[in-house]
Amino acid sequence: MYPPPLRNKISIIILFGFIFFFILWPIRYQSQSPLYVIPSITKGAKSNSEPGPNIDALRSTILTDMSGNQKEYLNSKGYITFLSIFKKQHQTMINNLIKSADIAVANTSTYSVTLKPQLPPSNDPHDYLSLSRYYWPDPNKPDGLPYIRKDGYPNPEFFSIADYILLRKLFREIHDMGFAYYFTQNETYVKKSMYRLKEWFLDEQTKMNPNLNYAGLKKGELTGAHTGVLDFHQVFRMFQAITLLRFSPLWDQSIDAGLREWMSEYYIWFSTSKLGRIEGKAVNNHGTFYDVQAIFLLEYLGRNDEAKEYTQISLKNRIDHGILPSGEQPHETARPTSWFYSIFNLQGLFMLAERCDHFGCKIKGRNGWNYEGPKKQSIQRAVDFLLPFALSGGEGWPRKNIKGFEMNDYVKILELSYIIYDEEKYLEAVEELRPQSKAEQAAGMRSAKWEDNYLCNLAMMTNRMLWTCLQ
Repeated sequence: MYPPPLRNKISIIILFGFIFFFILWPIRYQSQSPLYVIPSITKGAKSNSEPGPNIDALRSTILTDMSGNQKEYLNSKGYITFLSIFKKQHQTMINNLIKSADIAVANTSTYSVTLKPQLPPSNDPHDYLSLSRYYWPDPNKPDGLPYIRKDGYPNPEFFSIADYILLRKLFREIHDMGFAYYFTQNETYVKKSMYRLKEWFLDEQTKMNPNLNYAGLKKGELTGAHTGVLDFHQVFRMFQAITLLRFSPLWDQSIDAGLREWMSEYYIWFSTSKLGRIEGKAVNNHGTFYDVQAIFLLEYLGRNDEAKEYTQISLKNRIDHGILPSGEQPHETARPTSWFYSIFNLQGLFMLAERCDHFGCKIKGRNGWNYEGPKKQSIQRAVDFLLPFALSGGEGWPRKNIKGFEMNDYVKILELSYIIYDEEKYLEAVEELRPQSKAEQAAGMRSAKWEDNYLCNLAMMTNRMLWTCLQ
């Protein structure tokens, strides 16, 4: 592994090269081959009123060299436009990362499951506890117990126990500090990340026990629900950050060793407990993100062959049984918040396909992005099923949907789809939908942090060196 200073220089060269060739000359993942193909630049002009980039930025010039070979290059206006945008986007991304990381460093509050005012049924404060989001008091019972389900309607009581909130903040903050360290080599981020890891997982006074026995608890019951396993799925953010933090000369290997021991115990619970096994068999987004969590856990534990095999089996299963030939995801559209869950599960499928690409796995000779089920089901069809309804503001959506049609996360999916499949319809849709996405970000809507998807797209175009963008 290269030392940080050399690695930084190499990274700059790699990023510049990849962005230059791929932003304006998009790649295509071939259905039978993982190799990138750079399509020819169109010489003709396109009306400026049409969707897509300004035609001037796509013009090219052809020269003939001394050997008689034709050489094509991007014209000066296109090239300087690229340089200007690239520099601005890159610096904005780094500034946002630094801002988030600095906030995390300055936060002196304690992150611990032991702080909650309500103990789980075990009476052990070290056991993680969260409530089921869509469960409410039964109006027909004097004490309201046990709670009953009202799918699609979150109970504000869910947020009365801080374990869930602190866990998500932990994953997000370590993620931000790890990536900020990668770009800045600021050791302060490493120190604070190590502090948080010890505080949550290793310190005898504040650590969490390696199980989710009481996650997703429905009041009136004595154990949690299998759906509570989803609380932990964003652990992938932390694992990715740790990979970057290890470059620091200050990184404490004993923390890694202790965390691996904790995660080994957790994976045993995750894969063998009743709650874990039920969640793994779920046919909807819960099962998809169970698989995502399993794959990242196995990889962190050094069990890469198992992770690769798991990825192949999972992706095939989730596409074959979770997507219709039309592209509809029936287990998600059955929910009253059908638009949200269709996008949420699609994010999980993208992560499975990315891991398949990462491990170099094939399913019936195809990469994960292009695998088709027995009835031609595929990830791309799931993307395309949503597209006309996104462009119409949800008009004609065939299923119940009580939550509206937020676009921010779907725009991320569309940007990645353009990079993966190289089809202009995705670029045109991004142009039309991006204003709504930015308006949602400005309004502070759920999962709509003010940011561009630059780092997300960069990850995809640089062979998944980084993978940060999905939820």
